Amino acid sequence: MSRSHGVGRWLVFAAWVLIALMFGETRVHAMDSLAADNPKYLRIKAVYDSVARAFGEGRIPPRLMVVPLGSQNRNSVAWSDPGTEGAIGLEADSAPMQEGYIAIEERAYDVLAPLGDFRDDGLAFLLGHELTHYFMRHGWVGDFGNSFASLDVGRKMIKAASIEETIKRETEADYFGGFYGYLAGYDTLGIAPHALDLIYAGYGLSERLPNYPSRSDRKTIAEHADLNLRKMVPVFDAATKLLLLERYADSARLFEQLTHNFPSREMFNNLGVAYALQALSLNPPGQRRLAYPFEIDAETRLKGKGLRAKGAPDHSAEERRRLLNQAADAFEKAMQRDRAYAAACVNLAAATSLLGDHDTAVVLANKGIELGRKANEMVSVGNGLVVRGIAYAGLGNKERALVDFAGARNLNSSVAAVNLAILQEEGAKPIAAPAEGEVASKLVERVGGIACRDPFAKDKETTTFSLQGLAGARTIAVHARQYDHWEDAVIVSGARMERLLTTRKGYQGETARGISVGSSRGDVMAKYGTPSREVTARQGTYLLYRKGEIIFSLDQREKVAGWTVFATR
Repeated sequence: MSRSHGVGRWLVFAAWVLIALMFGETRVHAMDSLAADNPKYLRIKAVYDSVARAFGEGRIPPRLMVVPLGSQNRNSVAWSDPGTEGAIGLEADSAPMQEGYIAIEERAYDVLAPLGDFRDDGLAFLLGHELTHYFMRHGWVGDFGNSFASLDVGRKMIKAASIEETIKRETEADYFGGFYGYLAGYDTLGIAPHALDLIYAGYGLSERLPNYPSRSDRKTIAEHADLNLRKMVPVFDAATKLLLLERYADSARLFEQLTHNFPSREMFNNLGVAYALQALSLNPPGQRRLAYPFEIDAETRLKGKGLRAKGAPDHSAEERRRLLNQAADAFEKAMQRDRAYAAACVNLAAATSLLGDHDTAVVLANKGIELGRKANEMVSVGNGLVVRGIAYAGLGNKERALVDFAGARNLNSSVAAVNLAILQEEGAKPIAAPAEGEVASKLVERVGGIACRDPFAKDKETTTFSLQGLAGARTIAVHARQYDHWEDAVIVSGARMERLLTTRKGYQGETARGISVGSSRGDVMAKYGTPSREVTARQGTYLLYRKGEIIFSLDQREKVAGWTVFATR
């Protein structure tokens, strides 16, 4: 996002203020923090790390400080200090460098206790707000409670920034912090006003703080950001669902648009997956290949016996290579934002293998496997083994490929099971091939009492996002209506329309066949049969049932986290 000249002047000013702090009488004293093994610190740190990873800016997030009760350091709920980062005019020998940090008070953790199970969402709101100040270089004014306004230097700093600039920064902090908190899995969309009420009441803050937006203004800012987020979040969800429904070109267009507004590692990674799957969809009919962990379609993989006739022209080869190069570029951008991002590293290995460079693919897969093990992300480890196995097969080393596929299968990778079956077709007995398809059913699936073929209730609560097409490209529109624990959405692209009913956190209902949140993979397959398609993600696995028109989302424990009912018209 471009930044105003005013913000630029603010950063320069902040650097000079920092120098003054170093040599003046108002020098910041040592910061206290709870011990790293303190239960409160551990819980706050878990939320902090999740939200920071979602930003994926390519910079190491600053140290987290949880200021204990009774500390005399500050009294401002949460704040950020970038230290000397970005102080270009600071001579190296003129003063000691200062570490940046983000701090939150232990008291804030206690004040948010009435949120109950949603306390982590409240923490994500506060920490995402401060992380936005840091990553967007808002300067040394990222202070949730504005307690330093009473200091002489604080008054000068705030005076230097107009109220318009302050509101702009606070709006950005609520908006981007809320979205990245959502990407990290927290319900930051609706929690902000309630969290603000608790914070102001718990700290006894007045309605108006000097030179700062009032409490009602803060709530208005948060609610405005919430409205904007409620328009953009369905776009992210729609792009993800379009991936699962094999609408790769439309998915890629939405993810590409999102990267302009939210250039995070996940967004670039998802964009790369959309490009890669679009490239794979252009394979000549009947061509048999091993399954990459971008996706798995067991039915077509095991039944597609024939190869393209020798010498037949492949007019899609150039387009496939272009898309794969775009995918590789997107995966590299994701890794630039987080070098420890195992999923993007594995995906880059897969794209490299598809481009024919199996030697480099082995190297990248090794790195992805190592990163996955360090982060205990076993989905990425399994996917890395699958990609390395495919690369070994491409190099003619079938034995090592079988070993890797077997290792991935032991990590519950269905992609590996299919690849083992394909490689062993020449032997006496293929193993682990899916034996049954979907269970036929005439039951109508509903979410929130609504079926996909019921009329869509578009009203004033419905948000609409429209992406206008260029050079003849179709316009894509996303209409979404959010309820307490479920969402109703319609995606229109040209003459085609998808209706999606999706459960959200806290949904208590069941599917038509009795599956609920917490059911196991085995429960799903016993009721619905073998999925027609399976897609792995860092958070778990998606099981797509085309005939049943339902998609199950499984977490890393192989438990149902939610589902989407869909219909195409």
